[in-house]
Amino acid sequence: MKRLFFTTLFLAISAIAFAADPPVAKIKCGPWVVNVDQTEMTIVWTTTERSMGWVEIAPDDGTSFYTVERPRYDEDFMGRHVVSKVHHVRITGLEPGTTYRYRIYQQGIDDSGHNPVPSGQITASNVFSQKPYAIRTMDYNKQDCSFTMINDIHGRDSIMLALTDGLKAEKPDFVVFNGDMTSFMGSIEDIEQQFMSRATKTFATDIPLVYVRGNHETRGPGFSEFLNLFPTKTNTPYYIFRQGPAAFIVIDSGEDKPDSDIEYGGTAAYDAYREAMAKWLEQAIQSEEFRSAPVKIALLHIPFDKGTGWYGNNELRRLLLPLLNKAGIDVMLSGHTHRYSYRDKGYCGNEFPILVNGNNDRVDVKITNQQIHMEVKDATGKSLHTHVVKVE
Repeated sequence: MKRLFFTTLFLAISAIAFAADPPVAKIKCGPWVVNVDQTEMTIVWTTTERSMGWVEIAPDDGTSFYTVERPRYDEDFMGRHVVSKVHHVRITGLEPGTTYRYRIYQQGIDDSGHNPVPSGQITASNVFSQKPYAIRTMDYNKQDCSFTMINDIHGRDSIMLALTDGLKAEKPDFVVFNGDMTSFMGSIEDIEQQFMSRATKTFATDIPLVYVRGNHETRGPGFSEFLNLFPTKTNTPYYIFRQGPAAFIVIDSGEDKPDSDIEYGGTAAYDAYREAMAKWLEQAIQSEEFRSAPVKIALLHIPFDKGTGWYGNNELRRLLLPLLNKAGIDVMLSGHTHRYSYRDKGYCGNEFPILVNGNNDRVDVKITNQQIHMEVKDATGKSLHTHVVKVE
């Protein structure tokens, strides 16, 4: 009887101890790399548990990641290392046009009490039995620029796979998501499942991502997570970046209906938002980063039309088209309509052509000082349309 009592007590204590073991924070989705410049980049990933995340960087010099202790970069905010399920670590002090290997780490932290304490073991991406992730920084002096654009995926994983499979081997300078990658910004888990898990498997760990917000990314309770998942240097969805001979203006479409529309339940304020963005754009096109580029590209989810479209289209045309004409834009790339079209100069007062990509195709773009070569391909890789714009 006594033996049975102690056996039962031992099992009970063991069960309590086992139950008390903290869950281990592991990589859930990612990493992906955004906001890449000549000397900086931001690495983003999500974890299964609230944790503290950091990144180690190593040159791509053929040495083992374990040769020396690598520099560590933490995500800090107001004097504290951030504890979260979403991690975005800014790496600085890099060299232009240089490839860097990186490793991500996370450790569970219990910060519910007065003193935060580690609540689990440290885990990390594998650099021992597989090749480490690697990203190349931008280079303003590069003689050319290449990228691939997809849009309007609306969470269709099979199309994502068909359009992005093999991109790592093709090695474009970056990939553009030109809006409406989802139909609804619900939870972070929705974004992971609908397209980011696939993106990280096919390219986003090793090729920079440029995300242009579409009108569907403005919808749902998770809309405010957009910049948490895809941070930018302006802390807004609109900004300028440069690669090789080309400067890119990333513009936010906002919504396509009036703020008073019943669909928004009184929560929309895009009229004022677009006005503020137009004021930013007026200053941004005067920047040295933009003006010094021989080639100028605009990325906007909703394309300009003849003024007969929806409210949002008309407002974008009214506020932005005169500024982009003044800026000397060479080409605009858009989506939104779910079908291909090519709008020549003069179509709607535009002094530059507008290529509108469909929702089942991708656009491969190659840029030099002299020309912009754009090829639309379907999900099988078949070439559908080719356009060449001479740079004036």
